[in-house]
Amino acid sequence: MPDDDLYYEIPGGGPTASEVPDTAAPPAAPAAPTARPPPPSAPPEPPARRKRNWRLTIGLAAIGAILIIAIIAVLSFSVAIGPSTGASAYPYTVTYDVIFPNAEPVLIGGITILAIPSPDSVTLSVDKVPYDIRLGEKREISAKHATVTLLGFSLLSFDFTLEVEYLGLQGQDAHFNLSVHTSEQIPKFLIDRLVPASVQAKPA
Repeated sequence: MPDDDLYYEIPGGGPTASEVPDTAAPPAAPAAPTARPPPPSAPPEPPARRKRNWRLTIGLAAIGAILIIAIIAVLSFSVAIGPSTGASAYPYTVTYDVIFPNAEPVLIGGITILAIPSPDSVTLSVDKVPYDIRLGEKREISAKHATVTLLGFSLLSFDFTLEVEYLGLQGQDAHFNLSVHTSEQIPKFLIDRLVPASVQAKPA
């Protein structure tokens, strides 16, 4: 019998692994990452609260504007001194107890005053015009006109006179009562601006 006609059946035989069709399912693709839910949005602001915030903002802005205007007003405040207009009366008076430094010029209400005192009298140079004043004597030494301006606008306009009474020596300096007589009633803080700090003035 020819070899080609022989057929041997191998028990349990079957197709090899290479002959078995690959029917395994492909690996599953990785799952897409789940998106995080958006954060919860804040609840809408109540209308009443928004209204209060606007009022607060407007109030703060108004206060800021007032402060700026006040600062500008203070910086623009000035008192201009000129010749007297010849007022007929000076019914209002403010009096100060003052010390004039010996032989040092001071400026009061636009008037340059230099005092040279002695125990019984004092010589005052008022805008280079000399006055000899005895102890206890009162003397009007000058008359002027003042104009008070604020932000470029004239607020007050008045005439005033200065009157001194010599009270004697205080140390080496001259001690006076200084009276400021005005033709109009003027706030005291404005009159205080006429008297410089170097004069050591206090209300009498």
